[in-house]
Amino acid sequence: MHNYLLSIIIPTKNRQYYCLYAVRQLLSLGLPDLEICIQDNSDTDDLRKEIAEIGADNIVYNYHEGILSFVDNFSEAVSLSHGEYVCVIGDDDGVMPSIKKFAEKARLENLDAIIPSLGLGYIWPSKEKIVDNAETGLLDIYVSGKGSRLVDPQKALDTLLDGAVQNYTTLDIPRLYHGLVKREILESVKNKTGVYFGGLTPDMYMAGALAIECKKVLRVYESVTIAGVCPTSGSADSVTGRHTGNLSDAPHFRGHSNYIWNDKIPAFYSVDTIWADTLLHVLTAYGRLDLVDKFNLPLFESICAHKYPEYKKLIIDHAQSHGISAQKVNTAYPILSVKNWSRKTIRAVKLFLKSFLRRKKRFAHLSGIPDIIAAQVAIEGFVKSIEA
Repeated sequence: MHNYLLSIIIPTKNRQYYCLYAVRQLLSLGLPDLEICIQDNSDTDDLRKEIAEIGADNIVYNYHEGILSFVDNFSEAVSLSHGEYVCVIGDDDGVMPSIKKFAEKARLENLDAIIPSLGLGYIWPSKEKIVDNAETGLLDIYVSGKGSRLVDPQKALDTLLDGAVQNYTTLDIPRLYHGLVKREILESVKNKTGVYFGGLTPDMYMAGALAIECKKVLRVYESVTIAGVCPTSGSADSVTGRHTGNLSDAPHFRGHSNYIWNDKIPAFYSVDTIWADTLLHVLTAYGRLDLVDKFNLPLFESICAHKYPEYKKLIIDHAQSHGISAQKVNTAYPILSVKNWSRKTIRAVKLFLKSFLRRKKRFAHLSGIPDIIAAQVAIEGFVKSIEA
């Protein structure tokens, strides 16, 4: 078996059209020492023939028939790979050529993980309106510059828990999804928790596990992947409001039997509750009850009540069952306090304006981008234009 430097893993289900584009985009980069692993849980294995016709010997394809949970599909995907470093992307995503130099840097410096920037987003053409002007394919580019710094993921995990599990991708927490992670670390996660991925959502489970496992982590200010959004993606559901509902309606439970929802989390379906439940799940799997105790439940209840007012009664009832008053739910989230809101908002606006005025030439908002291959070409052209 060939020992690859880098494995790009693509879990997929019923999105053969986009997955084929993702594979072709990866192959178009011409990167040596790259393995492409496709874990397919679609209703049919039609993708198998398409992959075979490509005829690339660095593609590993596996089809799993029947119901498989999100986390199990990701776990099978990781088990296919052989690379020294691993990156997971979605089947509607893309990868930039720069990923090679960062994988080489990780090997040279013996890094546990690299956290790249997330400045590239592409919305596939769609008849369904996801956002304005996206019907013909919309590409957002933010070039944050060069440079890097070593970070402390354990400290970042404390911040994530104290901040009620919000916006983890902005913190110094390693990620396998749109990040780079050393294979040895992934094997350590599996050895200690029994699985590569658990809980309900693979990205948050792995983020929590990596924050515990990783010691030498580099954050870089360059993007190495393109975050795609197709009409049937989870990101599209978030934008269009389909990522909220009764807990029994959450697609994350598909493929699970007798899943135990964490009592600390109010029982309704949202990005926030799924993330928080999964993070507490991985902390418990590690036996880190000290970290579970750092979870800021009053703030979490308050944020949920603000973001999901249709579930406010359920949230307040849940909070009170944990000794948190309704008044605390109504005030713990700073934006709900007029005094805090005005002070924090003024400061945030000032910082944003300074940043925008300084970096406005590093933004691009391009429509009429037909596919992920064209998106990568457009990104490279924009980067060259601002560096000229």
